[in-house]
Amino acid sequence: MRFFFSTTLVFALLSGCANTPAPISTAPVPPPEPEIIASRPFPADSIFDLLVAEIAMRQHDMQTAYQHFSTQARKTGDTELLRTSAKLARYLDLDQEATELAKQWLSKEPDNAEAHFIFAMGLSRQQRPIEALPHMERVLELGGASNFAALAATALALDEAEKTQFQDALNRLAIKYPSNNSLKIARALILQYSDQEEAALLVAREVLLSEPENPHALLIETRTLLQQGRNSEALERLKFAVDSNPNNKRLRHDLARALVKQDIYQAKAHYEVLARQFADDNEILLELLLVNHELEQDGEVARQLQTLSQDPEQSSRAHYILGRLAEESRDWEGAMNHYRQANGGEFDQAIRRMTAISLTVEGPKKAVERLQAQRSAYPEQSTIITLLEAEILRKDKQHKAGFALLTEALQQTPDNIPLRYARSLFAEQLGDINSVEKDLRHILELEPDNATALNALGYTLANLTSRLDEAEVLVRRALELEPDEAAIIDSMGWILLLKGDTAAAKILLEQAFSKTEDHEIAAHYGEALWLLNQHEKAQEVWQKGLQHTPNSPIIMETLQRLRITNE
Repeated sequence: MRFFFSTTLVFALLSGCANTPAPISTAPVPPPEPEIIASRPFPADSIFDLLVAEIAMRQHDMQTAYQHFSTQARKTGDTELLRTSAKLARYLDLDQEATELAKQWLSKEPDNAEAHFIFAMGLSRQQRPIEALPHMERVLELGGASNFAALAATALALDEAEKTQFQDALNRLAIKYPSNNSLKIARALILQYSDQEEAALLVAREVLLSEPENPHALLIETRTLLQQGRNSEALERLKFAVDSNPNNKRLRHDLARALVKQDIYQAKAHYEVLARQFADDNEILLELLLVNHELEQDGEVARQLQTLSQDPEQSSRAHYILGRLAEESRDWEGAMNHYRQANGGEFDQAIRRMTAISLTVEGPKKAVERLQAQRSAYPEQSTIITLLEAEILRKDKQHKAGFALLTEALQQTPDNIPLRYARSLFAEQLGDINSVEKDLRHILELEPDNATALNALGYTLANLTSRLDEAEVLVRRALELEPDEAAIIDSMGWILLLKGDTAAAKILLEQAFSKTEDHEIAAHYGEALWLLNQHEKAQEVWQKGLQHTPNSPIIMETLQRLRITNE
């Protein structure tokens, strides 16, 4: 059972799995070849820039070369400089600059296929694939190598109307150029992402009839098969695809991920090939680390963790996933050790899980000590750490200690809204209505449309004061901002009930209870039903609330106040 669970967890936690298709992108752009541009006649004040640019290019310092070449390209309007600068901008992923330079190049050479290609790709990467289509068609007309699939990949992110417009234009081009495989691949990609899987397969396989080893068509075919759950067929085709395209990263990566569930040793072999081919890709190294962890090859795991430690974000992710695996194996100390080192984007999740384990295994005192140590190590994460410590104190009914903790934290960051809100909850438990109101109004000064604060203040005023009209104004504003929020609907119903409008209150409370059978909503809704002499239904509602929260204090208080025996 351990093997089955771990492999499932590992690849659920990884971003993107084999049966979740990813858009096709273009191959890496090779750097332009250096040219003896400075030997051509240029104004004297341009020569220095061009010499610096050419030397930088020969030394593979493409950023410096681009800066100097592009300066002179814009200054002189020279066709060769525009061409070189546009190619360098594309190589450096400077999409806007590449588009601008290619446009100037086209003004000099309107029938240059490469200029149209760079212009089309630049537009596409700026989320303008519809504008890019005519230029990619022009590449086709001029006999250049087109890439409609890259445009289609960008079009997937458009809204439905624009996506339909792009697809219609693509279909018109497919009719005009029925044998063009680049167009077929683009159409197949759009179909695949439109859940037209059989149509996508049909078009991809049309390409494979004439180009059996086409990596883009094979990628669409195999990922569509995986989408359909045809895993055995997909695996066989992936093996063929990798044999045919041994250096294609996406195909081998898909095969490695698919093999994890079938033959983890074969999966490891493919991951090792990927790690050699793409040594700088820490995503690959992370997945190889997890495979080695599954195979209990701890020496290799340690070496790979050491490598990943040079990339803080990937190291953090690795420790978080290893923490999850250790937790599922009930290795509590190992899990907490890994979570303690997940200090990147996973920090919030990791520290929550570490705290939950510590509370269960070690108790509140030790959990608080661990949080305090983390706060010293990561002061920039003090808000989430303080909130977790406060939650431990709240559950332990240490309301004064929680209030003091948050007061100290707010001295450092007085406008911290989560800390203000948390302190208002402790103040409410202490019966300090002035502090509750002060904190919530401070939040509303910072964020006047904060529906949570509006609702909390209105509900508190309704419960702890006689200021029902003021409470109603606050909660009505919250309801305008979030009309479907059950807690706010409940507050509005409760205020109406307190004001004596029981029939109107019952309608709102019924609506809130239909959204969530929370015990507090159950207490209010049941009371409205009871006051309307619907006693049997009221009892049913309270029982449902007690099923979710046994011995709910608010339901018990309601029953006692109404002098009802809970049978």
